[in-house]
Amino acid sequence: MPLSRILICGIGNRLKKDDGIGPYLIEELEKRVLPPNVSLMDFGTSGFKTALEIGKYDKVIFVDAIQRGEQPGQIYRITLSKEDLWQSSSLSSFTISLHESDLERILATAALIDNYPKEVVILGCEPKDLSFGLSLSQEVKKQVSKIIDLILDEIK
Repeated sequence: MPLSRILICGIGNRLKKDDGIGPYLIEELEKRVLPPNVSLMDFGTSGFKTALEIGKYDKVIFVDAIQRGEQPGQIYRITLSKEDLWQSSSLSSFTISLHESDLERILATAALIDNYPKEVVILGCEPKDLSFGLSLSQEVKKQVSKIIDLILDEIK
């Protein structure tokens, strides 16, 4: 049986401090040796390109800043099937991402064009500082190794 194709997808704006957690983690993962069935991509704040790409994979792990009003550095793990997406009375109930093209809308677009992966996992971290700048806050930076461990557990 062939290995499942897995994509780890960083989402975020590197120029807005904690919002850049997704791209930051992709950079950190690029320094590691990962299984050959795992791909890394930094999609930044792009939307439609992401919707077109994710259908090539069996499992997609999104890494993003998720603002839910909890303590900065709080880590979230969310799974979202195509059925979950359609059962929502309003896509706004899945408000997850902070970007110009919300992650839930990217996923809805992928579902509409029949390009939804078999499994979607969203690993997010509550941001502290979304102002302009290149560094992560201490609260978010302290969670980087834990998020990497969670990602590595997801690809086993």
